[in-house]
Amino acid sequence: MPAILEDAVKSIMRKNPDINKGAAYAIATDSLQKSGDLKEGTNKATDKGKRRGEMSKQSRAKTRAKKYKIEREMNKKDKRNTSSRD
Repeated sequence: MPAILEDAVKSIMRKNPDINKGAAYAIATDSLQKSGDLKEGTNKATDKGKRRGEMSKQSRAKTRAKKYKIEREMNKKDKRNTSSRD
C-alpha cells in the first residue's frame, strides 16, 4: 500500500476508534482519489501521491494551506468536503 494511504487510514482510525479497518480504507481511498493522490479506481499512488507520501504530516499541511490560499485568491471552490459537515 502507498505510504499516503497507510497514513490516512491510521489518521481515520485514530479519530474514530470504533470504525473497522475496511471502512477506514474505503474512506481514505475515496478521499485520496478525489484529491488526485491515488489513481481513480485503484489504490496505486500517482506521482503527486508518492511525493506527498514521502512528506511529513507538517509538510503536507503547509503545502495544502498554500494551495488553499492560492485557490481562495483565484476564487476557486474546492470539491472536497474537508469540514466533515454536509
